[in-house]
Amino acid sequence: MKSAIKSARWLIGLVWFGWVLTLAPTTTTALTPAQAGFQTYTNARFGYRIAYPADFTPQGESDNGDGQVFTGGDDAELRVWGGYNVLGETPASALREELRRCAENRRQITYRTVGRGFFVVSGYESDGTRIFYLRKIVRPSLQVGFEFVYPVNNRARYDREVGVIANSLRLPSRQAGFR
Repeated sequence: MKSAIKSARWLIGLVWFGWVLTLAPTTTTALTPAQAGFQTYTNARFGYRIAYPADFTPQGESDNGDGQVFTGGDDAELRVWGGYNVLGETPASALREELRRCAENRRQITYRTVGRGFFVVSGYESDGTRIFYLRKIVRPSLQVGFEFVYPVNNRARYDREVGVIANSLRLPSRQAGFR
């Protein structure tokens, strides 16, 4: 009997907690308070945005305004870019091209995946001292992406941060004229 009462109380508490959550205001923001160690870069030309570590230094937009490089004090580098999909690539064909470039540069691939509208490839630079993580979103008219390269000896920090960066990459809405 005591376990039935305990279970009923637990269930009532769970329902009450769920009801309270429905009352909480919802917003869509690029960063949550748990990601306070990041700043947001928004590209004016292509309208994408991405988070970058707050202790990284922006190097200034490229001359054509397609992206920017951010550098850390420990030889880490984040490159972000956008461009028109003039070759009509799909995520799968863009991944194949990236794998070809990785082979040319003797990169060791340890992870790759292709999904609906994106691909990811990651691994080690040819000398084995740096890790790279590249994610690209591919739409029929637009591609945006980033590559994060960082020292193996700071892997504990950057493996966590690359997840925040990857999840923060956002494209302009389809209503903005980019399909």
